[in-house]
Amino acid sequence: MKKELFIHLILATLFLIQLGCSEGRRPQEIHIKIIESTDVHGAIFPYDFLDGQEMLNSLSQFHTYLQEERQDTNQEVILLDNGDILQGHPPVYVSNFIDTSVIHVCAETMNYMGYDAGTVGNHDIEAGHAVYDKLVDEFEFPWMAANAIEVSTGEPYFQPYTIIKRKGFKIAILCLITPGIPKWLPPDLYRGMYFEDMVKSASYWMAEIRKKEDPDLLGLSVLGSSSKEAGRISELSKEENQDMLIAVSHPKINSQRSFASL
Repeated sequence: MKKELFIHLILATLFLIQLGCSEGRRPQEIHIKIIESTDVHGAIFPYDFLDGQEMLNSLSQFHTYLQEERQDTNQEVILLDNGDILQGHPPVYVSNFIDTSVIHVCAETMNYMGYDAGTVGNHDIEAGHAVYDKLVDEFEFPWMAANAIEVSTGEPYFQPYTIIKRKGFKIAILCLITPGIPKWLPPDLYRGMYFEDMVKSASYWMAEIRKKEDPDLLGLSVLGSSSKEAGRISELSKEENQDMLIAVSHPKINSQRSFASL
């Protein structure tokens, strides 16, 4: 995706799940707030190391907001990241390529913040195997991309989806990465992988999740499209922004910019 300004709150949608279930202690209703960061680009601290000035859009400031939301006992918070964290501000560059013997600054920060799941972005692949393979092990949450396929096995290179449980309810989160990576990056950076069409992959994994997991809510976290593309759906199949196609292909999806609920 093109580099964008990190938005401290890309999505805060309140879902009301009303399933009429009386099993055990599970409530009949649960309020879930899904909060998602995207295009962080290394903005961890509230300071721009390149321009030498304070910033208003960093994970540090986002964490303050997050703590306030988690104190609300009338809702359950799910925290997601939508990718592109490993390219940008100097502290991340240092962890990527210079001070690699210790835990990555992104892992240390996002583990502390309590992320539930994240999507691998194209700028994360740009950092190379040594960096993102290390992050997979260091993150205390699943870092996922269902349509990044390992050539040797035909299986997803990263974890495809995860199940999050809140008060007896099961929420499935499926993550997809843009298939446009081969147009932008040299093959060595994604050696042993290819990137499947997002619509094809979403269709397969949504069916698998429903069959194997039977979730109460299925969320889709993808690298989203901008409004200017909404009017030309037929032209999107070969581009990075395929979430509109997924929404069209699956009418039950109530599509947001980078999150969809089924």
